[in-house]
Amino acid sequence: MDESVTKRAGGAVVYDALVDAGIEVLVGLPGTQTLPLDRVVAERTEMQYVMARHETAIPHIAWGYYETSGVPAATLTVPGPGETNAMHGLKNALEDCVPIIHVSADVPASARGKRPIHEIEPETYDTVVKENISITTPFDVEAAVKRGIETALTPPTGPVRLGIASDVLGANVPAIQAELTPGQEQRENEEAYTAAIELLTTASRPVIYAGGGVRRANGGAGGLRELVDRLDVPVVTSYKGKGTFPEDDPRWLGATGSHLPAGGKAVLDAADVVLAVGTDFDGVTTNSWSLPMGEQLVHVNLDPATFDRAYESDLAIVDDAGVALRTLVDGIDDTGACDSWDGARLGTAVREEYDRRLESIGSLDEGPTLRTPGVLGSVREVTPREAVVTTDIGGFRLWSIQAFEVYEQDDFVTAGSWAGMGVGLPAAIGAAVARDEPVVCLTGDGGLLMCIHELHTAAEYDLDITVVVSNNSDYGIISKSPEIRDYTGEHEFVWDSPSYVDIASGFGWAGERVETRTELEDAVERALARDGPTLIDAIVDTTEPSPVEAADFETNVDVRGT
Repeated sequence: MDESVTKRAGGAVVYDALVDAGIEVLVGLPGTQTLPLDRVVAERTEMQYVMARHETAIPHIAWGYYETSGVPAATLTVPGPGETNAMHGLKNALEDCVPIIHVSADVPASARGKRPIHEIEPETYDTVVKENISITTPFDVEAAVKRGIETALTPPTGPVRLGIASDVLGANVPAIQAELTPGQEQRENEEAYTAAIELLTTASRPVIYAGGGVRRANGGAGGLRELVDRLDVPVVTSYKGKGTFPEDDPRWLGATGSHLPAGGKAVLDAADVVLAVGTDFDGVTTNSWSLPMGEQLVHVNLDPATFDRAYESDLAIVDDAGVALRTLVDGIDDTGACDSWDGARLGTAVREEYDRRLESIGSLDEGPTLRTPGVLGSVREVTPREAVVTTDIGGFRLWSIQAFEVYEQDDFVTAGSWAGMGVGLPAAIGAAVARDEPVVCLTGDGGLLMCIHELHTAAEYDLDITVVVSNNSDYGIISKSPEIRDYTGEHEFVWDSPSYVDIASGFGWAGERVETRTELEDAVERALARDGPTLIDAIVDTTEPSPVEAADFETNVDVRGT
């Protein structure tokens, strides 16, 4: 090898490549194999190191950081047990198109097959990341790392694994210059857009369905709002599209899923054209593909493999959601508004009917015990509009998707179709690192128990996080499932809850227990005014109806009238 080629420590080469790509946060948990990179992060100041308490939380923190800042983070684990713990979060990021640069200090190539500590086959991770790159020699470190970063940042974005052999990470390696050029394929869609504009401007009952691609796209939310204004039509969003359209706008029908209000389902059923932008129609947000999608479907997505997989498209456009929305806006003038389908009337009727339904089943009552929609209403009432809100997974999340208003996409973090529990608190940590705004985590007691160790992480960094625990002493989403009830004979998966206030106190948090909406509102206001983390244990009725039951009623919304 040419002695004139500069050599640097492998950990430093990786660090510099990450910094050059604009990455400012690395989330990890130190181990023997990762020390060559850990040391560099500790010695230098361009990147903040956030140490989690368990590897499961590491990608979730990075995920929450990106969702609220738009800036990717890097993650670092030891191989084997550490990295397999992180697989849950990597898969979640893959499903949500969140770019994470995941570095694993893999076992040395010379030790492969000899059963060294933490050995596992690198291909184990192929299905949980966008690309799995193994780096086993010192000659490819910088180029491979930059290639991985480029792949992660190229739409559709996603996590990339860099499995760097630990001996390579700790060795002096050649510093070979490599360019970083994330890109996006240019496509010719002129005829398809002309057809889409014709369909939308001549439709009598159009609806827009906004998916996660709108959230990911540059200018996606702004383009969506402009197109809705041009057409003046009702809007639904997927879980990942929630927040791309302001939910205090009267044209918002709700978020799709098994808990979409009955009136919203009726509007979709009556639509003659549905424009679905940036969605792959996953099973979670379509209630296992049972939601109606109108008479004609215009489907826009970056991944052509999604077309006709769940719903048959009448017109399919392969493109970025932001580009698509801007093209449609530019092609539709102010006369394109639909004069036979009043979006504001429909949205208002659907949401008001849903609120009456919640009132009729007691879900908004003050007492004697709390119910989740009432909890969400109280939290929304006293939480600043600009606050960041994260959710865990479970029945409480389903309620929040439908009954907790969101106004900006970067202010709400929830998982998509992967839907693994234990994500809410780590996401809140990532959001608190990313943003100088109040952060509220909405979680059930079941979800919190799966990541409760991260209370210690938040306390160590003195993060201003308010965790509201909807404590029904039950895996409510499981207990209230009709299939489970049929199988178990009405058995509920209930337990005697621990004192979450005492647990939080032991980790250095402030804590309060509340049983009424008034107590809850006062507690949230105190928490938001307090420096450092606070947990509020809200005691919720175990027997409350599920969000699916609440949405299952005979609608009286006149979906065809003017």
